[in-house]
Amino acid sequence: MQAPMPRSAQCAQQWRSRYRHITSSSRLRNISSKKQPSALAVPHFNIKHLVANQELYITSCNVRRLPHVADTIPLIAELYATANALRKDRTAVYTQRKNLQIKLRAAKDKIPILEQLGKLKDTGNVVDARIEDLDGKIREYMDQVPNLIPDNCPRDEERVVKYLCPPPSDPAEAKRCDDGFVQAVDHVDIGVQLGIIDLTTASNVSGHAFYYLLGDGAVLEQALVQYALEKARRRGFKMMIPPSIVRREFAHACGFRPRDTNGEQQIYNITVAGGEPDSCDEGRLCLTGTAEIPLAAWANDRSFDISECPVKMVGVSRSYRAEAGSRGRDTRGIYRVHEFTKVELFSWVAAPNEAAPEGTPTSDHMLEELRELQEDIISGLGLHARVLEMQGSDLGASAYRKYDIEAWMPGRQNWGEVTSASNCTDYQSRRLHTRVKVDAKTLAYAHTLNGTAMAVPRVIVAILENYYDHERKAVWIPKPLRKYFDDRAWIERQ
Repeated sequence: MQAPMPRSAQCAQQWRSRYRHITSSSRLRNISSKKQPSALAVPHFNIKHLVANQELYITSCNVRRLPHVADTIPLIAELYATANALRKDRTAVYTQRKNLQIKLRAAKDKIPILEQLGKLKDTGNVVDARIEDLDGKIREYMDQVPNLIPDNCPRDEERVVKYLCPPPSDPAEAKRCDDGFVQAVDHVDIGVQLGIIDLTTASNVSGHAFYYLLGDGAVLEQALVQYALEKARRRGFKMMIPPSIVRREFAHACGFRPRDTNGEQQIYNITVAGGEPDSCDEGRLCLTGTAEIPLAAWANDRSFDISECPVKMVGVSRSYRAEAGSRGRDTRGIYRVHEFTKVELFSWVAAPNEAAPEGTPTSDHMLEELRELQEDIISGLGLHARVLEMQGSDLGASAYRKYDIEAWMPGRQNWGEVTSASNCTDYQSRRLHTRVKVDAKTLAYAHTLNGTAMAVPRVIVAILENYYDHERKAVWIPKPLRKYFDDRAWIERQ
């Protein structure tokens, strides 16, 4: 039987155990307050391509009005060259160590060889530390570099591609002659008059840029969601309900930053009330501004077979935007709000590759498919709209090319964006490690694309303002939506 431990030794052991617990908890708190572990692996940036095509990246940065990022391109190339030179030095050190270790086995006097090995180990550690430091700086700079843009991308002004459902005259004065009503003035007045929008109560409950939809207003939202989902499913998009809360690193990997280029707050960050201070998620969660983020993140560290591509998903979720603009005509009502329902399209395709089978869809083809689906959705509602190819200065960090569709909104006396479609090439997949298996030997980063199927509040604005009948005091319901209204043709006073 083991002898009992003396009391003094027991006290000492208890104290050491308690001390280990305290230091461990303290260490966790320090980690939590400083830098938390990421759920994502380190991005695999294509640094070689940047070094070989510096002018292309500088042009992309300047067109996007990011001169401070453009200035870092030559610096990245310089740091990369220095790191590569150090890697050669490290290889030489390792080769010397290996040769000395071979000599050590047969040597009678091992002390001089051991001394040399010790010095080489110290040299190798110094070189490793310098390489690690340089790689960290390179990643930090590379993370700020936006995607490239095509040569034919409009530079300073969007290009009108086409018009949808053109009215018989000037859009500001157009009449819906077939249905006997004229265009309305403002969706807020219409919504309040019909009892389907309540901004006053929402302002008291939640603050500026929130809203209640009541009665047929709520039915209209659900009708638009189902209408968009039906259109997407018919074109081969698989439905998904994603989370609206993600870790911030996933939003960052998709190109969403906490603040926009004007310094305005974009993202709602979440602090868990009453949560454990040492929780791995404390302070690192955020609300998504679009289902694009969790849809893209679903394929984190995933590989698709090229036979599966294009992989097409449609997700419906609540979306949250911290920025809602300064108060004024542009932000009146529900056009620009903090919380809304959105149906999002997302697709993964194979990057251009010589090993890919002939006829494999490219991201350029997929972008046109997204645009055609969006045109079908908006045209089906009979809304007068224009399709735009957006200028480089309007592109987000992840977008290579982008289309917007803007509907005419009489209350604003202007066009309002209702859909957007972007080709992000491999910007997101290199950060999320999403690949396509082209053949037995080739695993390449996927190209990702995203597009709006339905931005609900803005389409509600367009419907109310374009389909209001002043004489009847009612809103005409577009025919594709009537089955969700028990086949009624009008939204009238609730």
